[in-house]
Amino acid sequence: MMHAHDGIGIPPPLRHDEPVPEEDIHREALLPARPRPNPRVHALGPNGIDARAAIVHDWFQGFHGSERVVDAMRAGLFAPASAPDVFTFHAARELLPRELAESIVRESRLAALPGLRQRGHDPGRWRMLVPAMPHYFRGLDLDGYEVVIASSHAFAVQVRPRSDAVFLCYCYTPIRWAWLPGEDRRSAALAPLLGWLRRLDLEASRRPDCYVAISQAVRERIQRSYGRDSIVVHPPVNVEEFDPGAEKEPGHFLWVNRLVGYKRPAAVAEAFRHLPYRLTMVGIGPLEGSLRASLPPNVSLHSWLPREQLTALYARASGYLHVGEEDFGISMVEALAAGTPVIGLARGGALDIVRDGVDGVLVDRADPERIRAAVKRLATQEWDRTALRARAEEFSRERFLERLAAVIEQIRP
Repeated sequence: MMHAHDGIGIPPPLRHDEPVPEEDIHREALLPARPRPNPRVHALGPNGIDARAAIVHDWFQGFHGSERVVDAMRAGLFAPASAPDVFTFHAARELLPRELAESIVRESRLAALPGLRQRGHDPGRWRMLVPAMPHYFRGLDLDGYEVVIASSHAFAVQVRPRSDAVFLCYCYTPIRWAWLPGEDRRSAALAPLLGWLRRLDLEASRRPDCYVAISQAVRERIQRSYGRDSIVVHPPVNVEEFDPGAEKEPGHFLWVNRLVGYKRPAAVAEAFRHLPYRLTMVGIGPLEGSLRASLPPNVSLHSWLPREQLTALYARASGYLHVGEEDFGISMVEALAAGTPVIGLARGGALDIVRDGVDGVLVDRADPERIRAAVKRLATQEWDRTALRARAEEFSRERFLERLAAVIEQIRP
């Protein structure tokens, strides 16, 4: 069967219930990417998509980036009479909005056992159940659903919808600890399982009708890992939360992130030493002690702040720094929404967001010298707040829903 929309065909994947011959798995990963057209963006109708739908998400350990994506899909993509059911392995429901928590119809009973289950911000030990996760998702009964979306950076893509269902994978990244073992500390603990995990992941990657990547960087990673192409639909950002018209504080810069190595907090702080500018850093993490011990006098560090205070900081800052390599980078879009130019790394998701000299400054390496030069350049250049806000609106919730709805309509039979 060839799915088509407006005369554009999408090459068919395997049937969802068709086994993958073992000898084809590694060969398939080396094939050229399957051509996937970019969808035309259609206005999302007032009633949304009318279809019995399921959203399958790896897990909910809080209400962060991927969880907010699922909530946007749930609340805005489908008609009210077709509100989707949500399936997952584990959910800390008390940390989720009530409507999202109530939409979860199934989670693993194994992950809910005492001593394993997450309780609030106490993480629990359910992550020790990685070997059980593929089997759990493959065993979910999704026969009643016409549209299935796997919201996946791990095992949600393992699901097996019925053969005539539309099956889309919204991919944050192929499994990091399987495909990028040098970049993920969990790989060492899972070393005996990595070959098995890669094989399962490759097999599962054959089944969706379409892959949707959160950025061009993830699209390229999907090509390298799975040998197939994908469509880029950036995650939704609540740009309306930010005020681009607030009075700026000249020479005041902002950094908001977790205090972990790849976010480069020490390099950012050191870059401000001897500069005539101020930097406010907001974050918590394992590097907090060492960072506080070496902060320059013009740099302050705060723990996580209430959302209202954080959005006010974005609005008043004259520049925002985010020089860690990310799959996307929602905080960069939030800064632009507040009319604040961004210093970003010229790799990963930042390349989808920041145009050098237009929306901010890109650095080729996140060391103090290059960051310092970028700060000086940004501080001495005029920036058009209206243009920055317009750039951020390209990543709005409304644009996300329009683009994802267009993809789903494109592959529906």
